[in-house]
Amino acid sequence: MIFGRKPKVEGLPVEGAPAISQDLARRFADAAEAAGSERLLAIEHATDRLNRYLREHRSVLQAASPLILAGTVDAAELVLEGDDGFTMRSTDAEGTTSMDRVSISEVVELWGAADLYDRIEAALRAAAGLSPRPTGAIVAGLGVAGDDRASV
Repeated sequence: MIFGRKPKVEGLPVEGAPAISQDLARRFADAAEAAGSERLLAIEHATDRLNRYLREHRSVLQAASPLILAGTVDAAELVLEGDDGFTMRSTDAEGTTSMDRVSISEVVELWGAADLYDRIEAALRAAAGLSPRPTGAIVAGLGVAGDDRASV
C-alpha cells in the first residue's frame, strides 16, 4: 500500500472499490470483455435474421408499408418503410425532431429483436384487419402455450 491507500486497479475506482485481488479484478475484466463480445454477436445474429425476414416477406411488407411500429400516424417514432429500411424519430440539441434513416443493426440494438418482431406482427395484423394477439407479457401472466393450467 502506498500512503495507506489501496493500489488502483485499472477500471476500478479507488474510492468505495471493493477490496479484491488483482487476479479477481482481471477475471472480472475478462468476463466483462466476453459479455461485450457476446452482445455484439447477438446484435449481428439478430440483424442477419431480421434482414432475412425482410427479404422473405418483401412483397407483403411493401404492400402494407409504411408500417408504423412505434408512435402514432401523427407522431411516428419507428417506421418500417416500403424499401425494407427503417426511419426513426430523433431530436437534435436544439430540440428539432426529424425522421432519420437508421440501419437494421441500430434498430435491433435500440429496440431489441423480440420487440421488433412483436411490433411488425401487430402492424401487419392491424393492416389485415385482424385483432391483436396477446404479447409475451400478457401470455406470461396466462401461462405457457400447451400448459394445461393456462387459460385465455
